[in-house]
Amino acid sequence: MAVQESNEALEAPRLSSKLSDSFLAFLQDNHIDPQVYDVFDKLPRYVRIIRNRQRCSEELEVIVRNISADAGCKVHPVAGIPGFLEIADSTVKLSQLRAYNSGDIVGMDVSSGIAVFALSVAPGDNVLDLCCAPGAKLLLLADMLNNDACGTNESEPSVKGSVTGVDISAHRAATCRSLVKKHAGSDKAFIRLFLDDGTAFDRKAPQDRWWDPKSIKNSAGASGELQGKAWRKQRESKGQPWFATKLLSSAYACNGTDLYDRVLVDAECTHDGSLAHVHKYERWGWEQLDTCVINDNRSTSVPILQTKLLENGWRLLKPGGILVYSTCSLSRYQNEYVLGGFLSRHSENEACVEPSPLLEGSSVTMSPIWMPKNDSEWTSHNLVNEKHLFGRMAHAFRLDPTVSNSSGMFVARIRKLKHGSDLSNRIEHLVPLGYPCIEQ
Repeated sequence: MAVQESNEALEAPRLSSKLSDSFLAFLQDNHIDPQVYDVFDKLPRYVRIIRNRQRCSEELEVIVRNISADAGCKVHPVAGIPGFLEIADSTVKLSQLRAYNSGDIVGMDVSSGIAVFALSVAPGDNVLDLCCAPGAKLLLLADMLNNDACGTNESEPSVKGSVTGVDISAHRAATCRSLVKKHAGSDKAFIRLFLDDGTAFDRKAPQDRWWDPKSIKNSAGASGELQGKAWRKQRESKGQPWFATKLLSSAYACNGTDLYDRVLVDAECTHDGSLAHVHKYERWGWEQLDTCVINDNRSTSVPILQTKLLENGWRLLKPGGILVYSTCSLSRYQNEYVLGGFLSRHSENEACVEPSPLLEGSSVTMSPIWMPKNDSEWTSHNLVNEKHLFGRMAHAFRLDPTVSNSSGMFVARIRKLKHGSDLSNRIEHLVPLGYPCIEQ
């Protein structure tokens, strides 16, 4: 008994007991249980093997063995989530792993991977990542486009697609560019980055056969495409990629008129579902967390921003295409309410929330969306007239850290059945479902 009491006395204080009063008030306002942060120390660390499909089984086994030796703990693949590894010790630093220093792996929580895989990207797709920094999802999207599997001898994939990344922050975009340069390898040829506002971005997908020098040459002959210094000056002009290969920066590639096959809107949020992110503020200072999450009216302005991003991403998606809306927030106001508002503006004939095909065989536990449990709650939340919208979003899901063994995430896979009204510029209509105290 004395030993047990001694061990309990030495047990570190739970993270929930260290949170600031203002952040606790934010959690209460957003119906988030502070005890969710107490599972942080029990979560594993996740990494992803770059170009997983293009490596032979022997090479993959060596990578796993080396990570296990460097980390000093068990490492095993995550069932149902290709390329992801679970490192049992969450305190392991990436810098101590040879596989990271050689560019073979990248740090990425499995929750982010699930959001990307929900897009069902295939070789040849033109993909838009509307909030791309810091870049781990962008790298995975490029991986999925490359149809070169281990053992193939094709020097040139028969069908090329593209990944267009957009971010409004120069600092975060620079981080994304560094990640691409270090880890993308040959996949870098598929990637272009724009420094732009995702709510207003309007560049279409690259021109068909952008990767074919003959097509570019023929177009240049017809249109007088600039070369040398003139080409570089043109590239720096408005509308040209901030970072891309010469082929994807060419006037030919940039004159595309097609919409995108896949759009990822991993929207800016308050990051309260990322337990690792919140835990960092224990070292950085809780007052900084208050500044980033609570101040500047973020708890009311962020859902409006998310709604604008979602509508613009939808506008740039072709009929038949798929959009994934995701956040790493646990707030219903940034998840179900934003999605519900979107569905209220787009009919069942236009937008359909689909099941994610990745769910089968996955070892990560998915949780259903939030919705009122009984008539009293529907009434108290003023959502009685919106029950049908929650029915339409039933295939969306949450990752709850207390049961998913991952960071928190909300994921909705939406199929565009046909074009509808363009609401991206009609601010008065872009209101999340039932959201209180909206200030536009």
